[in-house]
Amino acid sequence: MCKQLKGQKGFTLIELMIVVAIIGILAAIAIPNFLTYQLKSRQSEAKVNLNAIKTSMIAFNAERSCYLGIPSPASGVAAQVAGTKVIPVAWPDTAPGGTYPATVLAAGTAFCVAPAGGTAVFNGVFTDIGFVASGNTTYRYAVGGSTATAPIAACANPAALASGTALAGDTGFRASATSNLDGDAGISIWGSSSDQGSQDCTIGIY
Repeated sequence: MCKQLKGQKGFTLIELMIVVAIIGILAAIAIPNFLTYQLKSRQSEAKVNLNAIKTSMIAFNAERSCYLGIPSPASGVAAQVAGTKVIPVAWPDTAPGGTYPATVLAAGTAFCVAPAGGTAVFNGVFTDIGFVASGNTTYRYAVGGSTATAPIAACANPAALASGTALAGDTGFRASATSNLDGDAGISIWGSSSDQGSQDCTIGIY
């Protein structure tokens, strides 16, 4: 005969239900926080690239004495649409003959300072300032000239996008990065300027 072990007990249904409820509550709290943390980490792309764009623009100005206006690459991240999640894309090919080579200036033109009898050019592409994003990008970048009084706010008007153009007499620039990482109705906008480093212009929106 089998001898029954004394004091051997199992879990009651109530105890199991309580454990399941506790696990459910913890999951309900943890999963949204994890997703938010994940989206915040993906925003680091904009922060890093805008600081790199600022450095490249300041170096270009030191060499050429003007700031370039730079529209978003046509073959880069598509313009954001509310309710549509951004699809990451590789930065366009900057090699000669690629989809995004440096600007070839026409005869009689030059960046910033017009040659004798020629024309000054104040707009170009990111390749002209030596900026190339690494890996796939989820943000759409642009740079525009500014005549605002220094310090030029990185998030102006508020959080207005960079114009993509520049003119003679611009005293600085603004750069913007836009994305829709979570596919909701809000567009995430980051900005930097000739006077300020990268900043999140739409805090809490991804």
